[in-house]
Amino acid sequence: MAIAVMGDDESASSLILRLSSLGFDAIYARRGSRAFAKVLEAADLILCASPSEVADTVQGTGRPPAPVVLVNSGLPDAQALLSAMRHGVIDVVTTPIGDGEFGERIETDLARARPTDLRIAGQLDNLERDQRAGRYIQLRMLPPSPMAIEGYRLAHRVEPSMILSGDFVDYFRIADRHFVFYIADVSGHGASSAFVTVILKNFSRRIRREYHPRMFTKPGEILGVLNRELLDQALGKHVAMLIGVVDLDTDTVRFANAGHFPHVIHAVQAERLETRFVEKPGKPVGLFDDVDYEVGTTVLAPGDSLVAFSDGVLDVMKEGDLATKEQRLIDAAASHSPDIEALWRGVGIANGSPGPDDMTCLVIAREA
Repeated sequence: MAIAVMGDDESASSLILRLSSLGFDAIYARRGSRAFAKVLEAADLILCASPSEVADTVQGTGRPPAPVVLVNSGLPDAQALLSAMRHGVIDVVTTPIGDGEFGERIETDLARARPTDLRIAGQLDNLERDQRAGRYIQLRMLPPSPMAIEGYRLAHRVEPSMILSGDFVDYFRIADRHFVFYIADVSGHGASSAFVTVILKNFSRRIRREYHPRMFTKPGEILGVLNRELLDQALGKHVAMLIGVVDLDTDTVRFANAGHFPHVIHAVQAERLETRFVEKPGKPVGLFDDVDYEVGTTVLAPGDSLVAFSDGVLDVMKEGDLATKEQRLIDAAASHSPDIEALWRGVGIANGSPGPDDMTCLVIAREA
């Protein structure tokens, strides 16, 4: 960045030599020269060697084209200092001053003088780096995909609308004959919602350590505990969530729904039943003190799957009404489950471009 130096020949030359020795690009803006106006226009910072030079610069140019720094021998008197500040001086550097401190002051003044759009661009770059680091951590929190648990194949796909996601999935074994799965959609999206997914992952670990046997048949109790935890932390976030517990001995799935939509789909391979939504009402966790979650039950035959999408998928589907979108979800589950990539393509979102909301698919498939 260029620094224009104004003052008499001796003071200006001394400043230019000092700035150059410190690695700055400095040029003399000699008043009255033909290049005077061009030098000032090209400058990112203007150094004036006296308060009178500041006043003359403002009077001669109107508003200076770049921020002004006053470099003065000793601190100016109160009147001169007030005048300099009124004329837009952003810093007053008093000499003598050591090279190290002088260089730091000029670096600080250049940073303040940097155009707003460049400062914002730098801040956005830093923010994006931080969010990408957060995305890496978030991906590490997700379970393996695919994953096998005793005759079952579990898989997921999460596509954030931004770098970080407010959607989350998890599945894990508890005890000898049960495993838990859930899909969660935190209200909003981006960083604030992504923070809540960390709480969800910690909650998964607690379930594995501190589960009660009755939770195997009453998964709504798990949602009730999470509801109280979110309310106690007063995060201002709620979570739509579907949670299920699979009994490996009976292949029975017991599930509870905390406001998750679309409803989970039971995709069947035999002709005994049609692929359909398995509906259960329920309030999101983190909103209401009094919650009670009904338990839904379904049995997975060999080759059957449970397929759950987050509502962000609906936002990118091209069908005009909700009923038609829901039918396409059912058709995709019937035709493509348990192949999660084929499911993704089947609902029309295979191109990988982000939507207005986070998009997630979770598949729990019993092997044929």
